[in-house]
This record gives sequence, C-alpha cells and structure tokens, in this order.
Amino acid sequence: MGTPDKREKQRKRLRSVESAAIAGVIYAVLAVAALVILTRFPALTLSNADLTAWFDSIEHQAALILGLNLAAVSAIAFLWFVAVIRRRIGDREDRLFATVFLGSAIAYVAIWLVGAAVLAAPAVAMTISDTGTVNRETATLASGLAAALILVVAPRIQAVFILTTSTVILRTRVLPKWLAYYGYLTALIVFTVPLVSQPTGFGLPAYVLVVSITILVIKPKTQNAGPMS
Repeated sequence: MGTPDKREKQRKRLRSVESAAIAGVIYAVLAVAALVILTRFPALTLSNADLTAWFDSIEHQAALILGLNLAAVSAIAFLWFVAVIRRRIGDREDRLFATVFLGSAIAYVAIWLVGAAVLAAPAVAMTISDTGTVNRETATLASGLAAALILVVAPRIQAVFILTTSTVILRTRVLPKWLAYYGYLTALIVFTVPLVSQPTGFGLPAYVLVVSITILVIKPKTQNAGPMS
C-alpha cells in the first residue's frame, strides 16, 4: 500500500492514460465514418445539370456536411490523444522525436481538415446559395484535390507519425514492444503503397484504435514505464 499522495498520483496517471485511449477510439471511429461519408461523391460522368441536382439534394448536402463535422470532431479527438500521450511520456520524451511526433500530428490534422472541407465545399456552397450551380470541372477539381490530400499526401504524414510513435513506445517502454513493431509495419505499408484508394486513408485510424484498445487493456502496467535510453 502506498501513501495517499502516491495513490493519488497513480489515479491521476491512470485517468490520463484512460483519456488518451478514449480520445483515440473516438478519433478512429469518427475519422473512418467521415471518410466513408465524404467519399460518397457523385460520379464525375454526370452532366452539369445532374451534378447540380445531386449537390442541391437536401439529403446529399446533409450527408457531406455531417461528414465534414465528423472530420472536425475527429481532429479534435486526435489532438487530445496526442496531447495526453505526450503528457504520459513526460520527461522521457526525446526532443528530436517529440518535434517530429507533434509536427506530423499537426500537419496531418491540417491536411485532413482541408481535404474534408474541399469534398464538402460544393454542398456547403449550394446550402448557402439558392442560385448556385456545380459543373463537372468544379466537381473534378474538388474530388481530385481532396483525393490528393487525403489519399496521397496524408498517408505519408501518417506514416511519419506512426513511425515516430512506435519508436517512442519502443524506447520508453510505456506500451508492449509488439505494438511498436506493428506500428513499423503499418508505417511501411502506408508510406510505400502508391495506390490512390480509400483503404490508404484508414491506416492511421486503425493504428490509433489498436493503440487505444491496448492502453485500455493493459493500463495498470503502464505505470512502471522505464526511462528513455
């Protein structure tokens, strides 16, 4: 049995770990949901009139705006996840990895939000404008720019974040080693896959979900993490 102060510190540490895990789960679920909703974009083979009618549909507008809102909330949850993880590591955090860890997280959030906003932009424009129209060129530009951001640029930033997080896990031993090795494999796949496809956008949410579930399962053991080597 420890002293009251020690037990209180342990409880605070445990609550911090739980906060990170919960934020990670929220991010993973909402990010996947947002990506699925936002990528339900109309076929670019439609005529200009059909594209305008598609985006003028209240149902389609609501879906895309919902996807944008989910993306925004997922970004907040992700930043909370990152902040709590950094707090958990504390003084054991290496400055080099700390910079890359935080920088890649912020860069990813910016890319994710811009890409989501671009996909939802035509629906938002049609919502606030009664006389707006959407032509094939506009839809193609929005779809192409968003795909370039979310499915090409973002996965590379995700890979850097996962790689850095895995290295921190391995060096601080705050989580099992297998999780770091799983992260290295995930980062390698996400970084090297050249395909512009929706599954590449699920790399980081899947990794964060696994980390969060692991934190929840082994939370009593995280209190004895060793210092960074």
